[in-house]
Amino acid sequence: MKTQALFLLGFGGVGRALARQIVAARDLHARRLGLRLNIVGIADTRGAVLAAEGFSDATLHVFDARKAAGLPLERYDAPALPALDPFTLGDDLILVDTTAGEATVPALRRAARQARGGVVTANKLPLAGPLAWWDDITNGRARWETTCGSALPVISTLNTLLNSNDTVTRIEGSLSGTLAYLSAQLEAGRPFGAAVREARARGFTEPDPRQDLGGRDAARKALILARMLGYRLTMDEVAIEPLYPASMDALSVDAFLAEVDALDASMAARAAALTAGGRKLRYAAKIENGRCSVGLAGADPDSKLGLIRATDSVVVFTTRYFSDNPVAVSGRGAGQEVTASGVLGDIVSLCA
Repeated sequence: MKTQALFLLGFGGVGRALARQIVAARDLHARRLGLRLNIVGIADTRGAVLAAEGFSDATLHVFDARKAAGLPLERYDAPALPALDPFTLGDDLILVDTTAGEATVPALRRAARQARGGVVTANKLPLAGPLAWWDDITNGRARWETTCGSALPVISTLNTLLNSNDTVTRIEGSLSGTLAYLSAQLEAGRPFGAAVREARARGFTEPDPRQDLGGRDAARKALILARMLGYRLTMDEVAIEPLYPASMDALSVDAFLAEVDALDASMAARAAALTAGGRKLRYAAKIENGRCSVGLAGADPDSKLGLIRATDSVVVFTTRYFSDNPVAVSGRGAGQEVTASGVLGDIVSLCA
């Protein structure tokens, strides 16, 4: 039986779901792979808990329940990131990053260079940051499937195409479930302001919807795919179409939600122009000829981008071998449980 030590960076919704899934898969992993995944450390914004021998499943359940109740972990043995040094527990750790910040970057860059262990990340920021971060992490022992579509096999599909010496000439995709929902509402004639408020009320957006409406999350996903093609781009070089003017950045969240109706007419006109002739409104990424962009677009209703359901994600790869009928990966592209399942798949892949 092979035992692999894991250090979880982040213990929010995805991190807790991952811990539960690891426990639930113990018998499967032992039977099929001769593998036991051993969580030896968990860090959150308040600190970290460490157990060189690994936490018992009962203890993981307690940690899960406490965090779900809004309580801190039972005890803290170490400081929070970035002061934390996970490698006090050994150099063969797999660091599993389910955070949404940059504090994990130094540890990830070091872990990816280790001869054993490595990095599994659902966190887009380290891979969409400076090219030096990208180089250090992705050129080492690393997996990042869930950065561009939750558990959808987007990264593995692209790697397969590249490893088979195919030439990827274009990537298109709908990479944000939030913006896909809003696009569908606009296409149906719903006022933009009302659609934004409803999306927020239903939990489809961040508490500040501008974090979604600005398009930067979709742009980070597109940039990761572009860099996999060898495009040496930075975020400043990605063309991003935000769905609100920069003049509204200074408003409070409540003020923005009250004033977003002022965009109804302009957004309706934009949607009407893009959906003329029966086209479908999408907030789409496009990666081609060394360029990368995200923004509103009109998609042919019979195309793979046009056929998806409003809340799904899709990535379409046009290649030398798949030119007339491009490869498409589509389905549910968000959610804590499904994202955790993709992270678990990456961990097992790295253990192989």
